[in-house]
Amino acid sequence: MKRALWMAAALLLFASCRGARPIAGVDPDSLPPETRADYAVFARRCSKCHALSRPLDSGITSDAYWTLYVEKMRHLPGSGISGDDEVAILRFLRVYAAQERERQKEAAK
Repeated sequence: MKRALWMAAALLLFASCRGARPIAGVDPDSLPPETRADYAVFARRCSKCHALSRPLDSGITSDAYWTLYVEKMRHLPGSGISGDDEVAILRFLRVYAAQERERQKEAAK
């Protein structure tokens, strides 16, 4: 009986994952060279508390909103995000947001 419940739970979990959006990822080689170090800071600091897909798949393309978001994250206990990290993270997110805006424009054509 227990085994059947586990099998049913696993099947349900598998079925719920089908068709989900792929996990966000950024190929650092696809970034402008001057942005790669900023991406490394973003990946190191932000993945400490959550998956990188959380901010990258959020749909946020506003630089002003990213500024508020990163400042909020910086002030969370244990985030480890320094002022210098915040600057680097925002530089990366602004490049990423610009790329997303461009992708949206192309998709709308």
